[in-house]
Amino acid sequence: MPLLTEKHLRRALRQCGRRASSAGVDHMTWRELRQQARSLLPELAAQLADGTWRPGPCRMVTIPTFSGKPMSTAIPTVGDRLVHRAVRNAAEPVLETRAFANWVSGYRPRRNRLTALRQANTFLAAGHRWVSDIDAARVSDGVFVDEAVDWFAEHIQDGTFLRLVRTALEGLPSPVIPGSGLAPLLINLRLSQVDRHLQDMRVVRFADNYCAFAATRGEAEEMCWRISDAMRVVRLEPNANKSRIRRHANAEDLFLIDG
Repeated sequence: MPLLTEKHLRRALRQCGRRASSAGVDHMTWRELRQQARSLLPELAAQLADGTWRPGPCRMVTIPTFSGKPMSTAIPTVGDRLVHRAVRNAAEPVLETRAFANWVSGYRPRRNRLTALRQANTFLAAGHRWVSDIDAARVSDGVFVDEAVDWFAEHIQDGTFLRLVRTALEGLPSPVIPGSGLAPLLINLRLSQVDRHLQDMRVVRFADNYCAFAATRGEAEEMCWRISDAMRVVRLEPNANKSRIRRHANAEDLFLIDG
């Protein structure tokens, strides 16, 4: 397809090919893929164009998270990760325009924790010092392939592209499993279903953490319930250990990793 030609695969390789991440089940490394790119990329581009590309199996590993908890993650082959990156490159400009709210940061180009903090400070400076701080629990769990493809299809109508997305997702143990190059985009697509119900609120989302800003505790509690209700649209719920109502919040205390 036009957006997944050899040229676009080479761009994806420049973006992720210098990494030192682990090899997949085929033991091919990024270095080896770069060395063989002259022959492998035209072949891969042809498979993507004629619809014959199929992902390889994933290597499953358990790694500690930032907080020390074990997390199961999938390691696709570097070739499959290259396709994931190319798919993300093709979809991201459309989704940035159509799917993602201005108050959403994390897993997006040029929108990080600092972007979220600047937006949060605007609300705090205006006197909205009560914060409904709601973290989504297990945001990668419980997603079905059909559902994930539908999230793309809401904004992208190219049937060839959507079939490729389906093929890529069916090759994973679950669509949003950590380790996939598509997981960050899918997390934002899942939460965009929540975001659309919150557009009239003073709210900032960084990754899977919502902060809604209120002038009173009563208003903050109402916002808490609204966010919780909106999460049910995609079978999510607040993380009870991380979600709370804050009084006189400091922006630097918001959107902390494992905070």
